Amino acid sequence: MAVEAAMDTVVIVDLVKGAATPWPRLESDDHLMSTGSARPLEDAFRIAQHDLVTWVSEECGLAPLDAYQLVTQIAESPVANVCDPNYTVVAKVRKSLLPPHDPYAGIHDRLRAAGAAYLAQR
Repeated sequence: MAVEAAMDTVVIVDLVKGAATPWPRLESDDHLMSTGSARPLEDAFRIAQHDLVTWVSEECGLAPLDAYQLVTQIAESPVANVCDPNYTVVAKVRKSLLPPHDPYAGIHDRLRAAGAAYLAQR
């Protein structure tokens, strides 16, 4: 089963050079998120959590064990997919609960502004 909806969407893609990520990472207005996709489900969960801990450690300047402790206390982990050959889990943390950080040098804010400027011209 899937959920589809009609919508108008602005998609802007920007390459962040020198920022290799082992798994997809996402940033919304409120969350940092990492995904893991594997079988069994526990491996997908572990991948997403590990990548998020690594990202929080790097972005916030925390020691890996401090980031691990923080993420284990504040992470949300919705299961995104259990019907394809691989399962997908999202690990996410509210940005407001993290120490001051600026992921990928503020790319989220720049892309949001570019999208708003595009929509304003329509």
